[in-house]
This record gives sequence, structure tokens and C-alpha cells, in this order.
Amino acid sequence: SLARQPRSSPTPSTGMPAAPDALAFPNEAGAVRLDRIEIENFKSYAGRQVVGPLMDMNAVVGPNGSGKSNLMDMIAFTVGLSSSDLRGKTLKDLVYRNSPDEDISERGASVSLVVTCDGAETRFTRSITPAGVGKYSVNGKTVSAQAYDEKLKTFGVLSKAHNGFLVFQGYVSELAQKSAKELSKLFEQISGSEELTEEYDALAAEKKRAEEEQIFNQQKKKGLAQERAIMKRQKEEAEAYQALLGRKRELQQLQYLQKLYGIEHEIVTLREQLGSEAAALDAESERHATAEATLRASEKERARLARRAVDLERQHASLLQKVEKQNPGAIKLREEIRHVDRRRATQAKSLDKVEEAHKAATKQQKGLEKQLADISDALARATAEQQEAESRGEVEMNKRQRDEYSRLKGEAGAKSAALHEQLSAMTRELRSDEPLLMQGRTKLDELAARRGVLEGRLGGFEERRKGLAERVAKLKAEAAECEKELQAAKTSGSTSRERQGGGGGGGGPPSPPPPP
Repeated sequence: SLARQPRSSPTPSTGMPAAPDALAFPNEAGAVRLDRIEIENFKSYAGRQVVGPLMDMNAVVGPNGSGKSNLMDMIAFTVGLSSSDLRGKTLKDLVYRNSPDEDISERGASVSLVVTCDGAETRFTRSITPAGVGKYSVNGKTVSAQAYDEKLKTFGVLSKAHNGFLVFQGYVSELAQKSAKELSKLFEQISGSEELTEEYDALAAEKKRAEEEQIFNQQKKKGLAQERAIMKRQKEEAEAYQALLGRKRELQQLQYLQKLYGIEHEIVTLREQLGSEAAALDAESERHATAEATLRASEKERARLARRAVDLERQHASLLQKVEKQNPGAIKLREEIRHVDRRRATQAKSLDKVEEAHKAATKQQKGLEKQLADISDALARATAEQQEAESRGEVEMNKRQRDEYSRLKGEAGAKSAALHEQLSAMTRELRSDEPLLMQGRTKLDELAARRGVLEGRLGGFEERRKGLAERVAKLKAEAAECEKELQAAKTSGSTSRERQGGGGGGGGPPSPPPPP
């Protein structure tokens, strides 16, 4: 942002050329140039120092660590750069110190840029208090940082775009590595257009709103044009509809006239027919009187048939009640018969078991009786043979044989007595079972007789039920006949009324047909 200006002419007093204005830059008020730099205890510059007056081309040379770069830091510090951009953590790090351990708590620092514009000097001073606080002043007057920056802008110095006129070590390579977006941002900072970003965004938003409003208006215009075309078509259709309505009214009027003419002609014809039908009316009146008499007779007959139907309905309901009352008795008899059958079957099974047991006992008794008879016969024969032999003197038994004979005889007697006892027990058991057997047979006979009586009563109920069913069917047939006669009477009465109504209505003229 710096612009070279032509050299000034030599001063008349000294004959030396005036200070070059290579550091001058244009401004609305005139050419502005940096005349000198006044330093006090800043970085490696101890005490108060003055660099200047500055020439057209200035070069700072010296060994490493002699403070060449600190000259650039002075200018950057004065135009408002922070301590982090000047290789320091805090402002206190920018104050001169002779050694790292030196106490500088009571020492401050300051740098002043003296610029000229049309012969008038302006001093921009940025200082650091002993407490490490930065201060800004213009021409010795303390101002805020914002006012200080605004004052620099009046001279064309943009503190935010310091890289545009201060090229630090390594900045060229850093600049070459920047992206297009970063370069654009740098150019905006150098040119000062970055400050117009908010205004540009607001104008861009306003432009977008205007474009959207324009598009909306265009669409609205198109919609209005379409609505206009639609309304035009609707107008044409309405006009055509009104024309058709007029034509319709004309045709309806013509139709009504034709109908009126037809009605008038029909009235004349009906009047002519009225005279011829008057005689027919008299004859019809006589027939109507005859039909009325017939109708009254039919009404009496219908009333008689209705009473007959009511009587039949009552008889039918009474018979149904009797059937319903008798049906539970029949159902009870059937249940009792089934119960008797079940008891009879149970008694029959019990009787069969008793008879089987009786047969088995009888068979066993006969076997025992046979066995007893055989033993008795054998014993009698043996005794008879022994006695016969003893009488003949043929048998002589010693004592052992007699003892054996006595033993066998005792065993035979004991066995015979046991058989007699068992036979007696079986006989008693059979005799005790005989009453039960007789009782069971008697019970079976009673149950069979009871079943026969119940079956007879059930047969009587069945006969009565069949008779009642036939009676109900007969009553239903009679009711149907009565209904037919009643319907015939109603039909005859309605026919008579229709004839009477038809005869009475023939006297007046027929009503004209309704208009369409």
C-alpha cells in the first residue's frame, strides 16, 4: 500500500537533498511519509534512541543479534500488533533488559512513529507501563486502541493489513504457500475491503431478497395472466349459457302454448262425453246400491267367520295346553319304564348269579352225597365181610392189625363226620338261598307286571296324542277354510267399493296434466 513519490528538490539552506519520501504514501489530505522512529527501552534498544531521518532507500546491516529485526518489530508494535506476533508472550517481554536476571519491574518502554503530511507532523506512540499495560497516544494525548487505529486509517495505515507493507523474515515463502482463499482474504485486508464485509453481506442479502421478490412477482404475474385467461373463458361460457337459457325459455313458452291448446281441445271432448256418461252413472248407482247390500251381508258373514276362527283358535290353544300337560306324564312314564327296565336287568343279573351259585352248590352237594354213600357202602361191606368172616372163624387178627383197623375205622368215621358236616352246611346254605331266589323271581315278576301296566298306559297316551294331533289338524283345516272365506268376503267388499267409487267419480271433468 506504499507508493513511491518523486524526490524533493535540495533544501536552499544546506544544499543537501531533502529527506526522500520513499516511505510516503498517498492520502486524501496529501502525501504522507514516515520521517523518524523514536525508541525508549524497547527490546535490544536501551535508553532513548532515534532512527532517522529515513531516506529513499534504507538498509540496516549488522551482525546477528545486533537488533536488525527489532527495527521491524518497532514499526509493527507501533501500528498495533500484539506481543505474540513480535516473538514475545507478554508486553513486558518487549521491554529492554541487560541480562535475563535483571529486574525490570520499574522499567517501561515506548516507540513513536513520526509521520509528516504536507509539512505537519503527527506522532503515534505506543508505550508499555512498568506494570506491563499497553497505552496508546496521538501527539502526546492518550487515546483508546480503537481511536488510535482509526487515526492510523486516516493516514492510510491499516493495522490489520500490516503484512501488506511489513515483510518479515520467511513471509515470502509463507505467502507462496497460501491458498487462493487466504490470498483473497489478505488482499481484502490490504485494500481495506474486509471492513465492508458486513455491508456487502447485507447488500447481497438484500439483492437476494429483491431477486426472490422479482421471481415471486413474475410468477404472480403469470398466475394473474392464467387467471385472466380462465376468467375470460368463464365469461364466454357464461354468455353462451345465458343465450341458451333464453332459447330454452322461448321453447318452454312454445311448449306450454301447445299443451294449453291440447288441454282446451280435450276439455271440449270431455264435455261431450259427460252427457253420454250421465245415464251410465244412474245405472251404476243402482248397481252400487245392490253392491252395498251384498257388502253388508258379506260383512256379517265375515264377522261370523271371524268369531268362528277365534273359537277354533281357543280350542286349538286348549288342546295344545292339554297335550303339553299330558306330555310330561308320558315322559315321566317313559322314564319310570326305563328305570324299571334297568332294575329288572340288575335283578336278572343278580338272579343269574344266585342260580349259578345254587347249581354249583347242588352239584357239589350231590358229589359229597355220592362220596358219602360210596364210603358208607364200602364201610358196610367191610363190616359185613368182617362179621361174616369172624362168624366163620376165618379171620384172626393180632393186636397190631386190630389197632390199625381201629385207626382206619376212626379216620373213616372222622372223615365221614366231616363230610356229613360239610353236606349239612351246604344244605343249610341252599335252603337259605332258596328264599332269596324266590324273592328275586317274585320281584322280577312284579317288575314285569309293572312294565306291562306302564306300557299299557303309555299306549293309551299315544292313542290320545294321535287323536289330539288329528283334532288339531282338523281345526287347522277349518281355520284355513274360514280364512279363505273371510278373504273372499273382503275381496268382494273391496270390489263393490271400487265400483261405487268409479261410478261416483265419472261426473266431473278429468284434471289436466301437470306442466313439465
